[in-house]
Amino acid sequence: MKRVLLGVLIASSSMLLVADDKMEVNGALKISTLGYGVDISTPINSRYSARFNVNGLSYSDTETSDGNTYSGTLDLLTLGVLVDAYPFENNFRLSSGLYYNGNKFHGTVTPSSEVSVDINGRTYTASDLGRLNSDITFNKIAPYFGIGWGNDAHDTGWGFTFDLGVLYQGAGTANLNAEVINSTLASQIASDIAQEEQNINDDLSKFKFYPVLSLGVNYTF
Repeated sequence: MKRVLLGVLIASSSMLLVADDKMEVNGALKISTLGYGVDISTPINSRYSARFNVNGLSYSDTETSDGNTYSGTLDLLTLGVLVDAYPFENNFRLSSGLYYNGNKFHGTVTPSSEVSVDINGRTYTASDLGRLNSDITFNKIAPYFGIGWGNDAHDTGWGFTFDLGVLYQGAGTANLNAEVINSTLASQIASDIAQEEQNINDDLSKFKFYPVLSLGVNYTF
């Protein structure tokens, strides 16, 4: 997959070498469902532009899965190489490309005298296990398709940018591990964790497409 992204980068660089001789550069600051973002784009010709995009955000969040509420951190990180097509030679665009997808979630749930942990339908208490950790990741390479509106770097000055599309992130992968306290239950806990991972993965398979909505301002130099 890394070779695919490298190939897209090389192809994009080659397109820039044959771009029209104006070579304006457009920069944009955005906020989106991918976090805070920066765009850099430049025209290839009158109908196409190359766009490089980076987004990121990290914040504390909770996620409920199979009766357990995990407290943790959602880290968003994406880097994209896009080609924008302007079929009407105005600011309306059709976009496609590839993203490096570093989005992930790390959460924990710790049983206490008030809180028990449910694993594969079985209840465990603080005397059975300590912290239960969950890590969720997605495909590292994700295709993107969308529509939008934004200065295509052929016109100088300020403008606004808008994107609506989907990122195909594939089915997520969950990895669970627990601190076993009651060693007599170690085998049972391991079996339940394996099944619980499968249950979560089945749920994640319903969210292969990640919606992308972004708004921002841009300026062409």
